[in-house]
Amino acid sequence: MQVDTQYRIVYSGRLSLGHSHHEVVEQLARTFHMTEEEARELVMNGQGRVIKHDLSRTQAERYQEALASVGLEVEIEAQSGASGPSLTKPAASGSGASPSIDLDASLGRIGEPTVVEAGRGWGWIQEAWGFFKQAPLAWIGALLLFYLIIIVVSLVPLIGGLATTILGPMFTAGLMLGAQAQDRGEGFKVGQLFSGFSVRPASLALIGVVYLGLALLIGLVVGVLFIFTIGSAGMLAPGATMTPEQFQAMATGPQFMLPILIALLLGMPLAMAMFFAPALVALDAVPVMQALKLSFMGCLKNILPFLVFGLIALVLFFVGAIPLFLGWLVVVPVLTIAVYTAYRDIFQS
Repeated sequence: MQVDTQYRIVYSGRLSLGHSHHEVVEQLARTFHMTEEEARELVMNGQGRVIKHDLSRTQAERYQEALASVGLEVEIEAQSGASGPSLTKPAASGSGASPSIDLDASLGRIGEPTVVEAGRGWGWIQEAWGFFKQAPLAWIGALLLFYLIIIVVSLVPLIGGLATTILGPMFTAGLMLGAQAQDRGEGFKVGQLFSGFSVRPASLALIGVVYLGLALLIGLVVGVLFIFTIGSAGMLAPGATMTPEQFQAMATGPQFMLPILIALLLGMPLAMAMFFAPALVALDAVPVMQALKLSFMGCLKNILPFLVFGLIALVLFFVGAIPLFLGWLVVVPVLTIAVYTAYRDIFQS
């Protein structure tokens, strides 16, 4: 009887390009619930260490991706006999004892999103207000800087739109990391806006690329529908003309509204998939495609609290716009922080 090949994960002793030892130690400890001493021992002295063994190929690749996301380069090896020193058993003589760590539990701690009560939509905003009151100037400064950078970059010819799409998830992740630091009592600083550039930047950039690809696909579908609608009205025929009254009748007709409805139906799931994706990638090292799926499911399962959240947000935007839009200096940061409080409620409760 054929036995399926099993694999093990071995630390190469190398860090991913652009990652410092201090950064990797910090991210490894945070992501896999290790102490910094345990993480530092692995990073500095763990070359050749078997991190996990007796894995299927799929499981091994999952470990490799998760560890690479924090800057640790590992190799997948087919097992042939003894598994060697592992994080779950004593290391080789002279290297000290390896910590006892359940990486399976760490990698799998983000499971199905929690369903919360409808009233939590207001609760997220209330909790976000508490965060904002602790560091109002820092949050206002971070959001102003965020939008200023996005506006300036978007003005760059040809590549501006692409650059803002890629930078958006990175900046959003930085704000989520800042909110998490504040939640831990470490405070929030404007500079934390840029922390997404050092915590899984490649994965965060990929979120932007995936979003851009899907948005272009939706735009293509809607564009084809508009062309078909205009063509069916005879506007594409040679020499065809249309009076303003005829155009208004067509624009308000059911055929012309269909492409708009299709755009909304396709755009809403995309927005749901993007809502929590940067937080899932930055805070819990969730792979990109899984993050998009979990974000969509988290929003879908909590339609009622998000409905409450959305209605209150609309009221706050309206009220904040009355005094020369100055109220938005408070409303926008509070609603941004509410993304974190909602994430914490749905995925970490």
